[in-house]
Amino acid sequence: MKVRAFVEDDVPAAAALFARASHDQRWTTRGECERYFRHTVFYHPWRNLDVPSWVVEDAGRLVGFYLLMPRPMSLRGRTLVAAVGCQIAVDPAPRYALAALKLLQACLAGPQDLTFADGAHERSRRMWLAIGGQAPALLNLVWTRLLRPARYAVSLLEDQGIVAPWLARTTRPLTAPADALAVRLKWNRCLSGNDKLIERDLDASTMLANLSLFMNGRALLPIYESKSLAWVLEHAARKTSLGYWRARAVELKGQMLGWYVYYVQQGRVSEVLQIAARDGTFEVVLRSLLADAWRQGAAAVRGRVDPRYIDELSAHHCWFRREGTSVLVHSRHEEVLDALRRGDTFLSRLEGEWYLRFRDG
Repeated sequence: MKVRAFVEDDVPAAAALFARASHDQRWTTRGECERYFRHTVFYHPWRNLDVPSWVVEDAGRLVGFYLLMPRPMSLRGRTLVAAVGCQIAVDPAPRYALAALKLLQACLAGPQDLTFADGAHERSRRMWLAIGGQAPALLNLVWTRLLRPARYAVSLLEDQGIVAPWLARTTRPLTAPADALAVRLKWNRCLSGNDKLIERDLDASTMLANLSLFMNGRALLPIYESKSLAWVLEHAARKTSLGYWRARAVELKGQMLGWYVYYVQQGRVSEVLQIAARDGTFEVVLRSLLADAWRQGAAAVRGRVDPRYIDELSAHHCWFRREGTSVLVHSRHEEVLDALRRGDTFLSRLEGEWYLRFRDG
């Protein structure tokens, strides 16, 4: 087997392999999949950064690929290049069992200062750890806040296959009285919102103008400019399979306090991509998010834990656990790894592969 850099001519073969190896993915047409590959790998704002994606060939036939997206970051003012893992796929034939390992080795030997993946499943996690990668404990915690406990319980049973979807739909009206009572409890008073706050739709220009206010002296930061941030928000908003996109800025007396960005799923868990806040205002922004999610019909809200705000999240009755896909990192620079282990970063789901993973919508 031969490992080499991914080139644009590989896109049709990669799309065909992806269809064979990823049975849980749904594409309307092969052309749709190919367009997605090209746009994500070759037509993004950071293509000038020298971080290739990789393929494995066997006798000239493509049998595996690992797609990476370069992202500029900074460590205490020093510019770095990160490689964000987007998707790995390998031919399911047993003789290609080592292809994924070869791809990962090629990736980690690349020129980037940091390799970062936040959509890794257990098999990928074991491979990363075996060849020197790390899974920082603080970055692998997620928080969940119940909003409609009865509806959440039904959706959980549905997701686990215990309750059929048709039965879950018929029970939804029965959960409404219990959830209406739950919102009146003392610990849910934040769901009434705050009339003194003003919330507006959030766009890339507003985020870029205020982003530096919310970095709060962190060591490892993403670097954005207008084109790249607009690209990220545009692509994230297209992922309708995750819910409908909602991005809101929170203001008080003309001052920007922060913002929240999430996918609304009515009657289910709504996933948060990013919460940003000035020093001392995270609790206000969090309360605004919870109130908005309640009004939009979410059963619960879930996001990645920012270690600096564990106390505020806990005070608002969020629970913490490691679940779903893993956050994995690799770097030859100890100071980069130290910042990641301490959670001294501003790396949200917008900076990783979480929303980039190839799915229908």
